[in-house]
Amino acid sequence: MKKKRVVVLGAGLAGLSAAYKLAQEGTEVTVLEKSDEVGGLARSFQRSGYTYDYGPHRFHTGNPELIELINDLLGDNIGIRDRTSRIYMENRFFNYPLKLDNILKNLPVSVLIRSFVDFFAVKVKNIFCKAGEDNFETWVLNRYGRTLYRMFFGVYTEKTWGIPCTQISADWASQRITLLSLWDAVKKTVFRPKVGNQPRTYVSKFWYPKRGGIGRISTRLAEEIEKLGGRIFLGAGVRELVTVGNRVKKVVYSSGKEDMEEVSDAVVSTIPITELCKLITPSAPKDVHEAASRMKHRSMVFVYLALDRDKVTDDHWIYLPDDKLTVHRISEFKNFSEFNSPDGKTLLCCEITCDHGDEVWEASDEHLREIAVKDLSRIGLIRHDEVEETWTHRARYAYPIYDLDYLRHLQAVKDFVDSIDDLHSAGRQGLFKYNNMDHSIEMGIEVSRDLRLDSQNVDEIASGSDYFG
Repeated sequence: MKKKRVVVLGAGLAGLSAAYKLAQEGTEVTVLEKSDEVGGLARSFQRSGYTYDYGPHRFHTGNPELIELINDLLGDNIGIRDRTSRIYMENRFFNYPLKLDNILKNLPVSVLIRSFVDFFAVKVKNIFCKAGEDNFETWVLNRYGRTLYRMFFGVYTEKTWGIPCTQISADWASQRITLLSLWDAVKKTVFRPKVGNQPRTYVSKFWYPKRGGIGRISTRLAEEIEKLGGRIFLGAGVRELVTVGNRVKKVVYSSGKEDMEEVSDAVVSTIPITELCKLITPSAPKDVHEAASRMKHRSMVFVYLALDRDKVTDDHWIYLPDDKLTVHRISEFKNFSEFNSPDGKTLLCCEITCDHGDEVWEASDEHLREIAVKDLSRIGLIRHDEVEETWTHRARYAYPIYDLDYLRHLQAVKDFVDSIDDLHSAGRQGLFKYNNMDHSIEMGIEVSRDLRLDSQNVDEIASGSDYFG
């Protein structure tokens, strides 16, 4: 191992996984985390007898190394669940993934006919003159036709991201929509793929800790890091990365009222890459700062409703594409683990996407409660008098926005970061990728290998058009 001392910025899954693997190899590791707890977006909380997460999380992977790691970390605390999720649309619930009998039962015959006519019309048109696929809308239209695009994709996507589908990169569609056409949807609904050949949409089983919420993975990683001699500093916001030539000389971070410094042989950053380039001195070139300023994140407000009720649904989460509703997804934590809620009680999480600093982000807890309760009451899931307590959490960097120019701007920022030899960026925030939990852990493991082998393979994880699930 050439790098004897490594500083890791951020204690999310990617940062903790990297630190854990490095500590196992005998590297002196220091983790700096701005928050007061580890876990990042995969963090869990406890309140009023409830255990809950930042929205729904499910861990699933086909990577044997990750499976072994999760088993080592959680042991008999692993629970295996069968995913249940639905879409609420047109005053009906649709199974997700789509099931043919459920579609035939719920969709009016006229809509079904129009869907197939649209689909075959697109197929015929593409034989003679295939439309381009330079954005999310055209990508979906080419595979489903306009009727299903409007119903299942267009409204929900614009509601979630806050920008027109024509301004969203086709990369988002290729990584988040696994069924390539209406006919493919029918075939995969009627003739289910064999285990091992299933796209991620049809991976129904997932792992979730029996106790401690999804954040138990992160806290177990932190415990193991400290057992191996690694240090984790919480409440330690990075203020500056001082570079000399193409190497990091020191990391300056705040600890209480004073600034502290860490000197290392390498730095692994999992903080937002848009913020990382602002922390590096001497300052990045003007064009790099300009590119970083054009890379946007969608923020999220999580509204939690504690109910005097045993259970609302059997779903892990429900999508709400209706543009008349503000909430875009709900989840019920008791369905992830029976230990997440007191007996006879349940907790719902209502997710509302927004932009940092807008009226939703700045709204009071009481106003957000009114929005969530009104939406869920309107569709008949809860009654006002069942709500015993509400509270909120906010996540500024929830989703990286894949607009039409995101790759060009990202490349400019990454080129600058990569020009610093001993600085490695990884994870959802560090690589500006809307990837899954298993990807983040895999990125952390891979960046530890990159340090050992002087390679740069972490960028290959969660890349291309492979479906993420």
